Amino acid sequence: MNTGQVLLVIAALTLLSIVALSVNSLIVSKTTTILQAEAYLAAVTIGQSMLDEIMVARFDSAVLGTKKVFPGQAAKFTPVTYFGPEVNGTSGNERTLVSLPESPDTATIYGASRYYDDIDDYHCYKRYYYSEALGVFTVTDSIFYWLEGSDATTSSQTFYKKILVTVRHPNLAFDDNVFNPWGSRYYLQISDVTVYRRYY
Repeated sequence: MNTGQVLLVIAALTLLSIVALSVNSLIVSKTTTILQAEAYLAAVTIGQSMLDEIMVARFDSAVLGTKKVFPGQAAKFTPVTYFGPEVNGTSGNERTLVSLPESPDTATIYGASRYYDDIDDYHCYKRYYYSEALGVFTVTDSIFYWLEGSDATTSSQTFYKKILVTVRHPNLAFDDNVFNPWGSRYYLQISDVTVYRRYY
């Protein structure tokens, strides 16, 4: 091979390397986008499932069974400082029956759905959710009293409770920070407001 042929081979290899790097970069970028989209869809599904589970619980322990709270008696509802599982719930000690964060167990349903009997029991509740495709998601719930006609929460009892479900997973965002399953910026939030209307 003469010098001209060697230079052509080197130029061809250089061009092939540039094309290969571009194709690899494109594949990584597409894979990243696909994983993010999958994580967002899974997070929405997980968050909505958690929200649905909370929304079917009773509004408050003050209205369990046949007890009712009438207009003007909102102070009978559980104060914000007592949000969380009760020490002596109707099904036993809710605090000891459900250990946090709750791990997924395919043999039984989550303990919260079995032992928590009202919405505010889910305040500060933490759960792991396992997806075969994406691994572990973490779910955190927050419950607040909500002021009617505004988007503000309040520490006073009202006939409205706002439920905020936060789902975290490392694929929900990409940056150089270390992923923290309970407090990172890698999250998606879903919320809803429930209204107590059983007094009539």
